[in-house]
Amino acid sequence: MSASRLGSLCALAALAAAACTKEAPSADPQAPWEAPAVAANGETENAPADLGGGALPGPARGVRRLRIDTLQAAMSKVAGNDVYGAPIIWRVNNRDGFSDLAFGKALGRPDYQTSTEESTVSNALYLKFVGDAARDICMQMAKNDMKRSDASRALFPKAPVDGTATDAQVNENLQYLVLRFLGLRVLADDSMVTNLRAVYDAGVSSVSSPNGGEITAAAEGWRGVCVTLFESPLFHND
Repeated sequence: MSASRLGSLCALAALAAAACTKEAPSADPQAPWEAPAVAANGETENAPADLGGGALPGPARGVRRLRIDTLQAAMSKVAGNDVYGAPIIWRVNNRDGFSDLAFGKALGRPDYQTSTEESTVSNALYLKFVGDAARDICMQMAKNDMKRSDASRALFPKAPVDGTATDAQVNENLQYLVLRFLGLRVLADDSMVTNLRAVYDAGVSSVSSPNGGEITAAAEGWRGVCVTLFESPLFHND
């Protein structure tokens, strides 16, 4: 297992936990999820205890994952377009990986013959395909960004990838990516940023010339951050 992949996995739990700053009482895992009650002072009284867990929501959590059509649109929106103006999508044998000709039905999209309703509970197959999609899309984003100027890049517009980026530039780009992927504005010293910085550093130091020299070591670091954010529970909870 590469250092960047190990760093991504280790950071998933910490990244999700960073978004939940108030500990809530434990709840019966079999009980249905209820919307948190809001007290007069504006604080939630019965927030679910494990929304900040390190894995996508399972059957006992009661938190819905994104539907496949929504996930497909969300990942494509975050990825943006390639240098030719075409949307960056998950490619499997030159097909859209989320289409019914690839893995759409396996992921749970109803075919209205054997199924008419999509399950929104994640399972091992969902987790596996999400990881595959994230790695493919993030590599496409990195390769296309290598052909662009700083201002027009989708993955690393705030930090150069020629080895000259300062700590401030790296942290600024991490803040930008948290906003782009998760819709969260965080400070440079937020735990999300520090956890993702560890992923970035692991990717940079993992190999000297990643992927046949098509991207730099720094771009490999940003690819690892991209995969971590796409795999984060915060990206998938509906």
